[in-house]
Order: sequence, then C-alpha cells, then structure tokens
Amino acid sequence: MVDDEDVLRQMVARVLKYMGIESDSATDGFNALEKLKAKTFDIVIADIRMPNMDGMELLKVIRKEYPATDVMIMTAHSSKYSYVDVVETGAVDFITKPFSVEELKAKIERILRERQTLGELAKKTSQLEQAYMELLTLKDEEERICRDINYEKEFLLQEIDRLRDDNKRLSAVKQGNKK
Repeated sequence: MVDDEDVLRQMVARVLKYMGIESDSATDGFNALEKLKAKTFDIVIADIRMPNMDGMELLKVIRKEYPATDVMIMTAHSSKYSYVDVVETGAVDFITKPFSVEELKAKIERILRERQTLGELAKKTSQLEQAYMELLTLKDEEERICRDINYEKEFLLQEIDRLRDDNKRLSAVKQGNKK
C-alpha cells in the first residue's frame, strides 16, 4: 500500500489483514521501490497523487522493473488521469476515492483470482510444452526405428534376390549335370 495519507494506509492494511493478506506500506513511490527491491509483492496499491514520485511514475517503474507485480491505482475524482490512462500504462485496476471496503475487497479478490488463473495457465502451458517435446522425441525415435526396419527390409529383399539368383544358377547347374 503506497499513499502519503496515514489513515488510508492503515485502513487498507486492516482490510488486507482481514482478508488474510500480508502487507507492507510506503509513504511515496521512492519508499515503495526500496521495499520492492528487498521483497517480492504480488500487488501494489498506490495513490496516484503523492509527493516525490506520483503513482503513475511508480506504475511505469514497476511495469518495467517488476513485471510480475500487479498494480492497482487509487485516485480522487479530480485526478488528471483517467481510467484509460491508468490501465494503458499497465495497472490491472483503478479505484476511485472515497471507496467502500467491499469495493476494495472485490477488486483485490478479482486481481488475486486472475493471478491464480494466470499461474495455472502458465503451469498448464509448461506441461503442454513438455508433453510436446516428449512427442517430438518419440516421433524422432519412431522415424529412426522405421528407417532401421526399412534398411533391414531392403537388406532382406536383396538377400532373397541373391538367393533366387543362386537358386537359379544351382538349378541350371543341376539341369546341366543331368544332361
């Protein structure tokens, strides 16, 4: 939670604790970045208007340096940034102050569900890629075996032809001896 207002930081921290989510807080963007360097966070909830580094600048840095961290931006009605501005910059959500605890919880729960779904999708994709690689290996082995079988088949056919020729010669020799 990144906001220069103590009351709001404390309120959001209580909501997160109630939801069973471990949290930390920062008073501005620079302080938040220091905390991100020291620890991995799934979600950063940041006010758009803060001293030193505003929420949009923080969002840009997080998108670039911590792409696995989701960001939700908080703003007042009078903000110069719109929902579109915030989402196009890379935030996963936007919440307008004042907001209810229920709205905050719903947005956080949605973000967590999406993270879980994306994690499961990444795991399934990895498993699918591994299965595909195993299939390619099996295909290569099958092709090798088929080549070996074809080689052996060709060898046997050549041997059969040679034996036929030998048999014809022997038959001719036998026929010649009988005369």
